[in-house]
Amino acid sequence: MKNRIISFFIFFLGAITLTAQNRDILWLFGPSLTSAQWSRAKFSAEVKGFHFNSINITPYDNNTVANNIPDWATFFNTKLNDGNHTDVLGIGHDAGGLIIRYMDMAQQNGRLSAMILDGTPNQGGNIFNKLLSVDQASQSDVQKMINKMLNLKTQAQNCNGCQMIQATQSWVNYFAGQQAKNYYQQLKPTNPVITNLETPGIPYAVIWGNENEDALTLTRMINSWYNTGLFGEDNEYIDCYKSEIAQRLQDANQQFALGLMQSIAQYAGAAGKLNISNPFSAGSVIEGALNALVTALRTTFALQKELREIAECELVHQAMNAQWNLMLSPYTVVQETVELPCFPCEGCETEPDQQVQGYCFSLCVYGCAPLTHTYTDTYTYVTYEPHDGLLTRTEQLLAGASKTYEAKGVNHLQEQFWEYAPIGNAFQDLFNGGAGAAFVVPK
Repeated sequence: MKNRIISFFIFFLGAITLTAQNRDILWLFGPSLTSAQWSRAKFSAEVKGFHFNSINITPYDNNTVANNIPDWATFFNTKLNDGNHTDVLGIGHDAGGLIIRYMDMAQQNGRLSAMILDGTPNQGGNIFNKLLSVDQASQSDVQKMINKMLNLKTQAQNCNGCQMIQATQSWVNYFAGQQAKNYYQQLKPTNPVITNLETPGIPYAVIWGNENEDALTLTRMINSWYNTGLFGEDNEYIDCYKSEIAQRLQDANQQFALGLMQSIAQYAGAAGKLNISNPFSAGSVIEGALNALVTALRTTFALQKELREIAECELVHQAMNAQWNLMLSPYTVVQETVELPCFPCEGCETEPDQQVQGYCFSLCVYGCAPLTHTYTDTYTYVTYEPHDGLLTRTEQLLAGASKTYEAKGVNHLQEQFWEYAPIGNAFQDLFNGGAGAAFVVPK
């Protein structure tokens, strides 16, 4: 009996010791349009054997945009002052990272001891100047762009494109809601919430996303937004679209037309490039080129209806993503040569529209076999500063970090999922002490 009592006390003391070793963590996410719950990350961390106590964040989790960023920081500092929390590790994604930075600026008791800033707009996000309208009566620049893309697609409505542009339009329109708009105004680089930020006074690490898969960043990010309750997968829309294109090519018995699709993709913005003639007005140039190309596809080239529709769909989809990249990130002008399938000039001569005819002649080659022969063309394109689909590298970085991690191939809505190796590896390195003892979470 005595031995059993001793064993019980040893077990009890061990349990107390284990509980005492748990690290308090404040997991903060941003608003639902650009962020997700940390549930998957917490689960992954527990599976990896890390011991921590998650600080309750109610009512923040029920209505993230109910208060502004400084007010939420005051709320959480008060929560940490209840006498139950010490040595708190703050982990913030998106605007959640800004709240944690404001907490550090205002705290007087040192409860918050370190922070991990994951996909945080530390310098603000220029894209919010494009996503948010000037007033309720007008549309934002991104809304206008999406509408133009949909208008260009009117002659190819039978090509659904798996509703990718419509899905993007739905996401963009949510930013027009007054509460969302008021909150996201804070993330503009010139907003006082950003300009009043001070260098953190506690150790901090930075994880920045770099969605470098291809130029379809916007489509991938929207796909991940719809999947934030799962793993943030970004491939369903694109896989669906590829299947639709393949099926239409098969139905038209025109497998060779794949070369046309590839050249359209390359000219419209694939591989992170956008074909332009004047780098100083790339936005207006692509709109003019798109109108001419789409019209040419409809009227000039003797393509079957199925091929015209998928060509227009591909062109408009690629162009939407290219326009987003132009809005989002600074670019560099590059020249390169590319092999393209040729278009015959014979069809250009009968084109009544002078603008379309001129563009047709600029692309065509006399005597070529349509879509089979190729020619070499030199073109100018732009490459972008790395970004996660919403924030550039510069906007996410913060000088003086204990350690900075690049999450390559990860978009903004995937930065909270350990299932993506760059994210999981970064957090595990931090929790294991790879950036210093301030970030350690015991096992």
